[in-house]
Amino acid sequence: MHSELILRPVTPDDAAHIEAYRAAFAGSEMRVTAEPGLIPGLDLLEQFESAAAWLKWCSEMQGRLSFFMSVRPADGKMIGALLLRHRLEYDDDDPEFASHIGYSIRPDARRRGYAKEQLRLGLEQAKAIGLTQVRLICADFNIGSIRTILANGGKLADSICGEESGLRVNRYDIRLT
Repeated sequence: MHSELILRPVTPDDAAHIEAYRAAFAGSEMRVTAEPGLIPGLDLLEQFESAAAWLKWCSEMQGRLSFFMSVRPADGKMIGALLLRHRLEYDDDDPEFASHIGYSIRPDARRRGYAKEQLRLGLEQAKAIGLTQVRLICADFNIGSIRTILANGGKLADSICGEESGLRVNRYDIRLT
């Protein structure tokens, strides 16, 4: 477990961190979304001209969406991003692709246990806003995410395929106790 990892809300002062995080995905070979420009946990960032504009939008979404970044306090590096949807809402080309939590870990920090800890911290945030169960989805080929969800108590609900994207995803439920 990475007890040195903290999950904190994004703020307008985080624009440089967000831009550096986005740049870390530019050459990533493993894409986990149907569209290569999307980075889970930073929903809609690709539609904004800058991270500063996106962060302004994030603050306007308070009460519906909560955006967090995982930071390693030892060096201040942004390791991951996590989005918490307060309600299960439409998320892809099919309403069945809804997820309470979207998250990612920067490519150069994967396979070190950060995702497991980040999701654990995200589940604490979900519980804090009153959720008793969350739904998570991930591409069926994303073994790292599958292991992360299972390690945090995820139970496979089913697997579905997006009509437009063709992306097959597993849907998991996690009860928050």
